[in-house]
Amino acid sequence: MKTTLILDLLFAGYFLAINGLQQQKSPAKNHQAIHSIQESEERRARSQVVSRNTEFACKMYQELSQKNKDKNIFFSPISISTGFSMLTLGAKDYILSQLSENLNLKNMPMKSIYQGFHQIIQSLNQHNRDLRLHLGNTLFIENKLKVQKRFLNDVKNIYEAEAIPMEFEDPKKAITEINNYISQKTHGKINKLIKTLDQNTMLLLIDHIHFEAEWEKKFNPKDTKEDDFFLINGKSVKVPMMYRGGKYKSAYNEQLSCTVLEIPFKGNVTGLFMLPDQGELKKMEKGLSKEKLIQLRQSLKYSSTDVCLPKFSISGTYNMKKYFSGLGVTRIFDGSADLTRISPQKTLKVSQAIHKAVLKMDEEGAEASGATGIETLPMTVPKIIIFNHPFVVIILDDCSQSILFMAKIMNPK
Repeated sequence: MKTTLILDLLFAGYFLAINGLQQQKSPAKNHQAIHSIQESEERRARSQVVSRNTEFACKMYQELSQKNKDKNIFFSPISISTGFSMLTLGAKDYILSQLSENLNLKNMPMKSIYQGFHQIIQSLNQHNRDLRLHLGNTLFIENKLKVQKRFLNDVKNIYEAEAIPMEFEDPKKAITEINNYISQKTHGKINKLIKTLDQNTMLLLIDHIHFEAEWEKKFNPKDTKEDDFFLINGKSVKVPMMYRGGKYKSAYNEQLSCTVLEIPFKGNVTGLFMLPDQGELKKMEKGLSKEKLIQLRQSLKYSSTDVCLPKFSISGTYNMKKYFSGLGVTRIFDGSADLTRISPQKTLKVSQAIHKAVLKMDEEGAEASGATGIETLPMTVPKIIIFNHPFVVIILDDCSQSILFMAKIMNPK
């Protein structure tokens, strides 16, 4: 019997943290104390999940980098880990343990995991943020499939997911509907994500993300000039290089043999740009870790800096089924996993798991903030940081401290 699951995950919502609290009639002081304990619990859970996600992000970056040595890389670790953590709601025993281990969530109570992800989702999707950030995880469900009510309630309450019925008897029609849905959610930036669909599909998981933000301090398009970008093979390509002089946080790290530059976006998001010394890209990548990223950010100091950064527009599409299978997570994809918490259907499986992310950086989206400000610079010779050979970009959410994206720019063209 053909069965396929559909859920649309919109990252916003409310979390029901402790059962029964709403029924208790406590004095005002007790109520405040309970509320304070709950908030502390939620902050601790979020901090734990962010820390685990950072380790997962570094691990996944290194894996993708090894398999795409001379190619650009761009992915969203928070989107991937959120999507697969949603599957843990439907998994049992061995598969639950496998997913938790490979998402770097092992030995964390499930309640804390779900609290943490929910708090991160709430933080990322604040409506008053001065940027465009959309990330979604979608599970497409055959409308004839009987889905467990508890599973639907959990993904709705924790992940703000909605179930969308879909007819899979006509694969071409289903592909069109799914692609139109993803295109709409990403403002037309991600199109034709699904190209084929097996008639025997049991479960289709798609996570997608699109990010647009303005620089806090703009690059002037008049200063953009064509210049050489040196590729890993020794050749060079002409690319438009943006230029701006100003006060930036930067540092040099001897252990990684790289220069680190921080460029803030509007909306409490920061770009961490890591430029290795010539020939030291592998050394820098190998040293990436949660602890090292914390150390790097703590070492950054303001100074007068001339920045040359190429304009680029990149995307990354990855078969997450292949990635997780390579880590030993296979049963969830071959039908031998117990996913009866999603549906009583014994042979339910994930047939595809696709991740696509899109990023564009240029001067046009880099308008200054509305208020006029004057930047005072010390009378010193500025540093010059020129991103004219392969480098790494990490985009962080300052509100939750989550890594939103990781990119390796091997060729801006």
